[in-house]
Amino acid sequence: MPRFRFALFTVLLLMPAASRAEDMPHQLSGELIETEHRYCKTSTGYGQRFVVQRDLDGDGRRDVVLDYAEALCGGDHEPYCDGNGCLLKVYLGSGGGHRKVFEGRVRTWSVDERGGRATLLIDGRPLAR
Repeated sequence: MPRFRFALFTVLLLMPAASRAEDMPHQLSGELIETEHRYCKTSTGYGQRFVVQRDLDGDGRRDVVLDYAEALCGGDHEPYCDGNGCLLKVYLGSGGGHRKVFEGRVRTWSVDERGGRATLLIDGRPLAR
């Protein structure tokens, strides 16, 4: 438990105000810490665009993208990024929480808002839900 508290404190401390862990849905903080422990044996720092919250499927709920291209393990992008891209996790708002709809390594991602509805593009292709 002390290691969990230290990791959570580190996450809260290193994330800037625009993307602080407390701004991220509480339900996802445990998985964030598990990912850090699985990939990084030292501390992880998070950039301002690590957490992106917006409606990605037009249901009016806030969805979450965790972009590990914005994470540094001991000051380095590896192991979150490699020759296949960077780890990306996507959660859609569902009921009172969020459900993961994508986890994988990607080279690029963006949100296409043409046609009045947001569509998440991963490596140039719409995310299949």
